[in-house]
Amino acid sequence: MKSLLEPIEYISTNFGPRIAGSDADYKTIDYIEKQFLSFTPNVMTEEFNVVGRSLQFLIQFLVWGYFVSTLCYFFYAPLVPVLTIIKLLIFYLARFKDRNLVNLFVKKAKTKNIIAIFEPTVEKKKLVIFSAHHDSAFYMPLFEKKVKEVTIIQNSAIGGMILLLISGIWKAISYFVPAAGILRLFDYSLGTLTVSWFLLPDILFLISLGGLGFAFYFLKNMVTKTPVVGANDNLSSIAVLFSLGEYLKENPPQNLEIRLISFGGEEPGMVGSTFYVKNNLGELKEAININFENLGSGKLGVIEKEKDNNIKHDIELVRFLQNIANKNGFELPSKKIHYGNTDAGSFSKKNIIATTVFCYNKEDIFDLWHSTDDIVDNIDENILGDAFEFSLKIIEEIEKENLKK
Repeated sequence: MKSLLEPIEYISTNFGPRIAGSDADYKTIDYIEKQFLSFTPNVMTEEFNVVGRSLQFLIQFLVWGYFVSTLCYFFYAPLVPVLTIIKLLIFYLARFKDRNLVNLFVKKAKTKNIIAIFEPTVEKKKLVIFSAHHDSAFYMPLFEKKVKEVTIIQNSAIGGMILLLISGIWKAISYFVPAAGILRLFDYSLGTLTVSWFLLPDILFLISLGGLGFAFYFLKNMVTKTPVVGANDNLSSIAVLFSLGEYLKENPPQNLEIRLISFGGEEPGMVGSTFYVKNNLGELKEAININFENLGSGKLGVIEKEKDNNIKHDIELVRFLQNIANKNGFELPSKKIHYGNTDAGSFSKKNIIATTVFCYNKEDIFDLWHSTDDIVDNIDENILGDAFEFSLKIIEEIEKENLKK
């Protein structure tokens, strides 16, 4: 077997950062497709639209929209509930329903999923998908500064927006029914319009300004134009897929159909895996997805829950993988990660058996995450080797389980 670092070095050196839909992204797709074809002739691709800066545009829209709503409060409060409800709805749809409406107004590019299929030599009893993603992210300084507090900062901004909504509705009512305000403090005139300020609802509005402060802090430390190489996130996992492909070429499965999938457009919101699941849902109902994420630095673990969007992965699969690890002399802790999402979530949302094997750091989150330090020099090949060997044990155990049936 070749060095697991070799493809990471090659892609990093020759293509560099791979923002979804960029030229570097497409060069990487071609490279992965050629590698997959060297393992099996049964390789296909799926092309779809993507906005590489989708997440960045969403954050900018929400934060600046929050600011505009705040200004409206001073001049014409009835606009505040309308604008704030629109922003909260857009946030909800993007975070929990995979529908980023901001993308409707942004120029789109193309990217691809690459799928290598290894047919069983005897009889197909199970479909097992090992997956990763090939696009890379933008630098996000907040993950270096306050990774533990990311959720608190984000939720404080959303909480401030909700307070703004409540105070805006209350203020709008007081425009037409002054008695709705509690304890008038002062008035000021805007042309023919007189605006009254009250202890309530205006005290809620002042508190909501704290949320606006959190929102701008989040914007400043999460949105940059600096792409990262993404050696760990997620070329480390692509390297493991390549090693699996090399192994399966010489050792085809007996009773499993195994697919190796490199998803595109993960960083803008799991676009590739969502596209794949949506278009293949019928045959995936009985499948197993084991997704790989950031395998080159930290300690191996398995994700039980992604708290940020309330995705729970299949607990039986999590325990099954832990038992395999225990049989082979090492621990595989299950983690409920407090921030971040993975492609396994696209499967779990549709009740397909799935989870993500990853490496975690002392904060119980991905190491070198969206960092300028995410380069090949900081990848530990020994961990990659452990992940690859663990993958072989997973195949072996699933084969045994299905041979009994």
